[in-house]
Amino acid sequence: MFLESVVPFVVLLGVVVVVHELGHLIVARANGVFCEIFSLGYGPKICEWRDRHGTRWRLSLFPLGGYVKMFGDADVSSVKEVIPAGYTERDMDMMSAHRKKPWQRLLISLGGPVANFILSMVVLFMVTIINGVPKYSTVVTVAEDSVARSAGLQSGDEIIEVNGRQITDFKELREQIIESGGKVLEINVKRNDEMLRVSVNMFEEKDGKVVPRSVLGVAPKDVIYEKTGIVGSIKTALVTTYDMAAGNISAIFKIITGRMSATKIGGIISIFKVSADSAAAGLASFIFMIAMISTTLGAINLLPVPVLDGGAVVIAIVEQIIGQPLNKKLVDAIFSVGLVAVVGLMVIGMWNDLAGCKVFDALKSYFR
Repeated sequence: MFLESVVPFVVLLGVVVVVHELGHLIVARANGVFCEIFSLGYGPKICEWRDRHGTRWRLSLFPLGGYVKMFGDADVSSVKEVIPAGYTERDMDMMSAHRKKPWQRLLISLGGPVANFILSMVVLFMVTIINGVPKYSTVVTVAEDSVARSAGLQSGDEIIEVNGRQITDFKELREQIIESGGKVLEINVKRNDEMLRVSVNMFEEKDGKVVPRSVLGVAPKDVIYEKTGIVGSIKTALVTTYDMAAGNISAIFKIITGRMSATKIGGIISIFKVSADSAAAGLASFIFMIAMISTTLGAINLLPVPVLDGGAVVIAIVEQIIGQPLNKKLVDAIFSVGLVAVVGLMVIGMWNDLAGCKVFDALKSYFR
């Protein structure tokens, strides 16, 4: 049972991270950068081979993603530059990503996120062309102990209108839920041929503070797949990828501005759980989850935060505009701040995961 959960997790994380790093490698090579190592996984190497470009392709012990190490990188983070022993400044100018022109470094930084978006679109196109376009019913099931249940919604209710907007697809309902954090949802529902109006407070009080909610606690009761052609499948893949990317970035900014609770941030345990759940739901569900995680990784990396690809893009744009490199000490300081921010988000995600697993409740009961 444990193995059935581990394998989907390794495959999902491995695919999306390796594709991300391959995107960086392909664009880097196209711009004359020598890529020393491409590793599938981390830790001690299991085996290794060298291609005609001189890149060492490595299979490592812990298969949780991977990385590409470019010439001149101090480590796999690609943040600092060093001159490897036996090489000259001229070698660095020719082969190091750090010495490339700003517009070239911009393209290299964008290579990873773009590769993730391409993977998502290809996967979604395949799923759509085989299964059709999903249409989610506005007849809902309501989770126990949810805000929807507390407000009076019942499984089998058909959502007709939310805040004056007619709802014809569950996607529209989800959009209204996302936009309503901290507000009141006025929902018109049809129940047994009777029209009812339900008010749902999308906020709660915690420790004397008003905290916005982002989850109503409803799901579509039925899914209908409508067959579509190649053009329709391409459109669906493009629109779905864009919606998922925009939704992720919007959620992050809502968390930063306090319009959404930071408890919604998930960590590695959340990815483990969703990968196992999606695999258990079937191949189509698991493949869709690969597309979703790939889009999420691409979108998050585009955020203008140092250490992430988006931060490198911003620095490259600034240097292109001013026509000269930024001060190295300033860049190092910026990346240090970015590293603290990213590690902080990872800690919050792990904390939320542990809280969701009720680890802290177990510890409290143990020490009583």
